[in-house]
Amino acid sequence: MKQPHRKHLRLARHLTFSFSLLLTIPCAVSQAQVVTPITSSGLNTTVSAPITLPSGQTQFNITGGTRPGGGANLFHSFGDFNVPNNNIANFLNHSGLPTSNILGRVTAGNPSNIFGTIQTTNFGNANLFLINPAGIVFGPNATLNVGGSVTFTTANYLRMTDGALFNARPGPADALLTSAPVAAFGFLGSNPGAITVQGSSLSVTEGAGVSLVGGNIAIQGGTLTAPSGQINLVSVGKPSHSKVGGEVATGGGFAATGFKNLGTISLTQGSTIDTSTSPGTGNPAGPVSIRSGQFVMDSSSLMAVTTTPLSAQAVVGGNIEVTAEHVTLSNASSVSTRTSGGSDFPFPYGSNAAGNITFNAEYFSATDSAIAANVGINAGSGGAVTIQGFKPGDSAKNVSLTNTQVDTSTRFIGVGGPIEIRARDIALNQSTLNTHSAEPLGGRISLLSTDRIESHDSVFTANSFFGSGGPIDFTAGKSIDITNTLVRTRSSSGLNGGNITMSAPRISINGSTLDAQSGGIGHGGTISITGKDYVKLSDSDLSSSNVLNPPFIITNSNADGGNVHIDGGAKFTSEQSTISAGSSIGDGGSIHVEAKKATITDSVLTTAVSGGPQTVGGSITVDAKNVTVKNSQILSTATEGQGGTIEISSHNRRPIANSIIDATSLLGTDGTVTIH
Repeated sequence: MKQPHRKHLRLARHLTFSFSLLLTIPCAVSQAQVVTPITSSGLNTTVSAPITLPSGQTQFNITGGTRPGGGANLFHSFGDFNVPNNNIANFLNHSGLPTSNILGRVTAGNPSNIFGTIQTTNFGNANLFLINPAGIVFGPNATLNVGGSVTFTTANYLRMTDGALFNARPGPADALLTSAPVAAFGFLGSNPGAITVQGSSLSVTEGAGVSLVGGNIAIQGGTLTAPSGQINLVSVGKPSHSKVGGEVATGGGFAATGFKNLGTISLTQGSTIDTSTSPGTGNPAGPVSIRSGQFVMDSSSLMAVTTTPLSAQAVVGGNIEVTAEHVTLSNASSVSTRTSGGSDFPFPYGSNAAGNITFNAEYFSATDSAIAANVGINAGSGGAVTIQGFKPGDSAKNVSLTNTQVDTSTRFIGVGGPIEIRARDIALNQSTLNTHSAEPLGGRISLLSTDRIESHDSVFTANSFFGSGGPIDFTAGKSIDITNTLVRTRSSSGLNGGNITMSAPRISINGSTLDAQSGGIGHGGTISITGKDYVKLSDSDLSSSNVLNPPFIITNSNADGGNVHIDGGAKFTSEQSTISAGSSIGDGGSIHVEAKKATITDSVLTTAVSGGPQTVGGSITVDAKNVTVKNSQILSTATEGQGGTIEISSHNRRPIANSIIDATSLLGTDGTVTIH
């Protein structure tokens, strides 16, 4: 009898243990399901239980916090801060006190995953700061509903203007928090946390801003929108001194100091950074500021586009500034500060303007991309596009444009914006730089190189329809190589052609056109080419002529040819090329060639005129110790007027072979030809 009793006892104990285990399992599952994604870690921060809204969303109200001296800063501390999909993290001002800044930190060491909505309620236009050194990720459904500007950072602390610190870790400094504004973001670790935007659409209200300040920043198919506000992206790396750390200032363009290197910002998969005007507001677009070690755009856009009513005046578009050691644009990426809409026609034509675009980089590469600071249907001037060194005003090491368009033109009354590239090496391939204007002046194009400039199959235009062409300047420390390229600063129907200047020890112009013509009542422009070792022309056309179109012919107009001046230094050669400074109704211009040795083969130099009896052919001078003219024509002829002057100075006995040197007039007085 005792043995069965023992069996029953063991069975009872086994059943009791099994039943206890079954009770424990559901309890554990239930606890996992109610884990709060947002937890408090001090500073009197309170997080409510989940609230189910009529929309089906789950909301967590965040209240309490610490308000030093009852001031305008409200500080919160979170252990974890995550916002799951279909959830709302709602910062609620239950006290109703005026607030300028809401500042929250995340202390548990886990990244924040933002897949739902971050919201502020009853805070008016207070700004929101969220600090998490472990990293921040925005998912595809992440959104913002905040009254003021937002800043997300992986900094280790915030420094206030009075020196107080808001550390990402709780500590004695919490007792010293103040109501002063934020002055800087401080980073201490060697690997700052990353910020990732994965397909999110993050937007703020009109005039507010969005700032991301952290380690590497990756925007993958995401959109940041701040209508007429400001967007700042700053990526930092390892501080120069780990004990001191590095800081990013909130003012002065978010300058980063004290870092050994900066991080990477990438915009990919059709991402957009946008501070453009909201429809119907009439406000100008806001600025975009980007600072990093590397900045990569792939099939993405930076936009600060201003669109205003036609009656708007003195409208200036937003500026875009990118500062990074390496900048890469590719695959139909675009950067635009375009302005359109406002008009104060007819004058002053300069009060409206597109914004400026500035790249400060050591290495800049753009492929299959577009950069536009142009003006649409309104009176105004184009913005400036500048590509220069990492430090503003310095030269970059290398700038490369391939199948890329840079446009600072204006389609109505206004000056085309200037385009300036400063670098050791500048290379353009199948690219276009355009600063066209209707009136009064084409913009300025400047390529300034300490080493070499190369242009292949590219176009440079600074034309003006009714006004004068703008200046185009190529200056290089070693060489300029222009192949199959059009350089044009023409006045189509208005005033004077512009000026084209090229200066380098070695200059080669192959299969290209330099056009400073006037098609209006003004004179042709000036083409000035200065070399030291050589200037070579091959199968090219240089023209500063006036080619006045018949509908615009005006008697006694100043429609003269312009000037072409070539100093080849040691050597000048022209093969199968044309140099012209003639005029259809005015006087001819001048062509001056000088070098130690000049060889002109199968080429034409002409300052001929075809106007009335009052016109005079221009002057042509070839001055060299050794001149060879073979199978060529040098012409300063006239139709009804007077022939011009041709002077060739050379030490060799027979400088001319199988060539035509002609300064005669068909109906008027012949000019003079002098060969020394």
